[in-house]
Amino acid sequence: MEDCGHEYFQELFFRSLFQRSSRNSSKYVMHDLVTDMAQWAAGEICFRLDDKPEDNSMLRNSPKARHLSYIYGKYDGVDRFETIFEVIQLRTFLPLSLSNSSLWNRNYLTRKVTYELLPKQQYARVLSLNGYTITELPDSIGKLKHLRYLDLSHTEITSLPESTSNLCNLQTLLLEGCSKLKALPKNMRNLINLRHLKNSGVPLLEAMPAQLGRLTNMQSLSNFAVGKGNGSGVREIGPLLHLQGTLHLSRLENVIGVGDASSANLKGKERLEALLLEWSDSSVSIEIAAVILDMLQPHRNLKELTISGYAGLKFSTWLGDPSFSNMVVVRLVGCNHCQFLPPFGQLPCLKELHIKEMDAVVSVGPEFYGEGSSTFPALETLTFESMKNWKEWLSHNQDKGIGVFSCLKMLSIKECPKLEGRVPESSDSLAKLEISNCQELVISLSNYEQLHELTIHCCKGVAHMNAVGLTKVKVLLESIAFSNVSEFRIQSGEFVKGLSNVKELRITGCEELTASFQNEDRLLQHLISLRRLEIEDNLTLVEEVGKEAEELPQSQMLACKLEYLKLKNCGSLLKVPEGLHHLTFLQELCIYSCSTLESFLDIGLPHSLKIMNISNCKSLMHVARYQIPPSLRRLSIGDCGNLKSLIEKEEERCVLSSSFDCLEYLSIWNCSSLMSLSFKGKFTRALKQLIIWRCQQLESIPDKFHESSCLEEICIDYCSNLKFLPESLCYLTNIESLPRLGASVSAGLALSRRAPSKSNLTRISIGYLVKLEVRFNMHNLNSLQELSFAYFEGLTSFLEAVEGFPPNLILLQIRDIKSCKALLKSGGFLRLTSLRELKLEGLEDPELVSFPPADTLPKSLIGLEINGFPNLKKLSNGFQLLTSLERLLLLYCQKLESLPEEGLPHSLTQLVIFRSPLLSKRNKSGMKGRYWAKVAHIPYVRIGGMW
Repeated sequence: MEDCGHEYFQELFFRSLFQRSSRNSSKYVMHDLVTDMAQWAAGEICFRLDDKPEDNSMLRNSPKARHLSYIYGKYDGVDRFETIFEVIQLRTFLPLSLSNSSLWNRNYLTRKVTYELLPKQQYARVLSLNGYTITELPDSIGKLKHLRYLDLSHTEITSLPESTSNLCNLQTLLLEGCSKLKALPKNMRNLINLRHLKNSGVPLLEAMPAQLGRLTNMQSLSNFAVGKGNGSGVREIGPLLHLQGTLHLSRLENVIGVGDASSANLKGKERLEALLLEWSDSSVSIEIAAVILDMLQPHRNLKELTISGYAGLKFSTWLGDPSFSNMVVVRLVGCNHCQFLPPFGQLPCLKELHIKEMDAVVSVGPEFYGEGSSTFPALETLTFESMKNWKEWLSHNQDKGIGVFSCLKMLSIKECPKLEGRVPESSDSLAKLEISNCQELVISLSNYEQLHELTIHCCKGVAHMNAVGLTKVKVLLESIAFSNVSEFRIQSGEFVKGLSNVKELRITGCEELTASFQNEDRLLQHLISLRRLEIEDNLTLVEEVGKEAEELPQSQMLACKLEYLKLKNCGSLLKVPEGLHHLTFLQELCIYSCSTLESFLDIGLPHSLKIMNISNCKSLMHVARYQIPPSLRRLSIGDCGNLKSLIEKEEERCVLSSSFDCLEYLSIWNCSSLMSLSFKGKFTRALKQLIIWRCQQLESIPDKFHESSCLEEICIDYCSNLKFLPESLCYLTNIESLPRLGASVSAGLALSRRAPSKSNLTRISIGYLVKLEVRFNMHNLNSLQELSFAYFEGLTSFLEAVEGFPPNLILLQIRDIKSCKALLKSGGFLRLTSLRELKLEGLEDPELVSFPPADTLPKSLIGLEINGFPNLKKLSNGFQLLTSLERLLLLYCQKLESLPEEGLPHSLTQLVIFRSPLLSKRNKSGMKGRYWAKVAHIPYVRIGGMW
């Protein structure tokens, strides 16, 4: 059947009805014209549910509708499915995702779909709830006798109803990524037509149901968890002769004997492509584990093999047998008792080999290569990781490994602290070499003639055998990273001369290498292709690079195309070297954690610089002496506690245009000593984003903006000494948000003495002001969509005087409310017909006992948050009038004890009640509680618990 379907699909593909997706090669898409034709041909039979219920009205009166699909949302509530509750002849219920990452998101579905809508679909063939965070299915699922396809992947179910075993026509059951699933139906053996059971990514599954071997039509079985009882042993897969694809045998410690393993008959399953054998308990008998592995020998057509947690002393002889001529990938993980590796060198088509966490291995030698003069003839990737007792790696036949690893492209060795000597040097094809945390290992580079990328981290040393071989190695090198290497046994002159193609160089520590550079040759002179240079914890190298840049003739410096320079943890660096001024192609400079750095160059930074990031330089007082580079577009400074100003001698700077004219982004944060931000009294025209955060001593910023300023965003927060903002801020035509001022601003706002006649402001957020002296005529701000501020005395009378809030608000947040009742009765909210989000935060308001009073909130509300009203006891029936409400958050309302008698709106998709102990106590019985019927229709409900 599957083969026939594949042929049909391929025929349609060859006729261009489908096209392979450019984003995901495993998926296919339709051309728009083909889609239109298919929809026309389907007529009323196929229907796609839209996000808006009113667009689905025709489905209610369509008796021909059979196949339903829709793009699922974050919260799919009752209203979305309103038009299909009367449709009872659906064959397909299929939610789809537009994003490849949606499987990792949490999506919520109303229980009315699973408990009321789906049980009515007696003729359903295809049912998918993939990606929803449902925790259970109703027993009525077993009545869908015609169901062929059931997809519950990536849900939070812990078990399936026993009635699922009644689905005698079920052919496909998908349970992939059900991380909380612990058990399958006991009578699953009754699903005699089941062909595909995909349950990978189900770590808590303890055992398979008994007598699963009766399902002889099974073709896909992702994970078979071996149980402790006789009926759920590994022998149950023996009769499943048609298995193909990937098979994971987990909990093999439960295999009871040789006969059980032998009866699995893996040798007879010639269509299997990948096999994972996993033991979860290392306490299993060593002898039994070895015999079981012998008996689990797969068919020779196998392409991929993983063995994890094997407890035997040695591997079975079938591992590494050259008769496995199709084997492409092998992984050994956590086989801690095995002292020797199998002869994988004999596998003629092996391309990837990964060895990890094999603590008993001390030596890798002839047994690894196997017999013959040419071993690992096809291997391209070889990794060793976390082998804490591995000490030596011997070459093949002790002759430098001639004919070994002839195709190897990537070699990685990590976390092997005892490995000594050198690794085999015979691979002329190696393109990437990565060695990390091998403290006793010396890396020789002389024979890797195709090497493109080299990373050496925390190793004993780097060496080479001869200068001629080393020169060949370096011709193709493009990326080098040395980090905390103790010794360098190389001729640095020869080494540096061969680095003409290196584009990226990262050096951390490695003082010995730096010393050899000083004595032999220059870096910048020979690294003519270098684009990125990162230096960490090596002050000597920083000074050497600066000195070289200063001393080299201009003609040679023009050949240096360095674009990115990063300096980090250079603890004794007092001043950026003068030579950096001559790096005429430098575009980005990053300086991090240089605690003693006090200043930059007197002669200035390179004029080509466009981006500068400075962080955690505690002694830095100024970014520049006279001016910043004229081409600088982004400047970010943070955690520089001694920073006084951007430019030391601001008053001596001659022309404004020579410094800040191109600056588009300025971010300053955690600079507690910064007192002023001067741009000669005026921000430049190019500035688009201004962010100042936690600069407690900052008193002033430029008081004017350029008449045609490009400023789009400004955020100033936790600047307790800032006295005012520029009055012209409110008149900028490009800005969309006004800043939030930090706590303790005492002078109020100078910006709003007059209501602007023209403004593009869309957001205003005002912090916790001690005294708001100026209150502007907000009603004229027609473009304003978001407003956040703290309650102040006389707010209600003020709103009446200025004709209420801005009329087009979408989001309104008011904090520290002392009289919410008066605020609601003022009628200010009801006039906001576009308001979608309302957040009310109380402060010792004794009057609010019931919420909301009748006719006080607009029906347009989608989100409502009530926070910190200690005397609120109940929610009124006024909620029934909020017919568009989707989100309701009730936080820190300690006396809240009841929900509305008439229930909450059907439109609600999210309900969060936090720190309301009385209501939480009444609802502690969960789905059987008194109030559960009032909230059962809501996809996401959270009452009590930690925030």
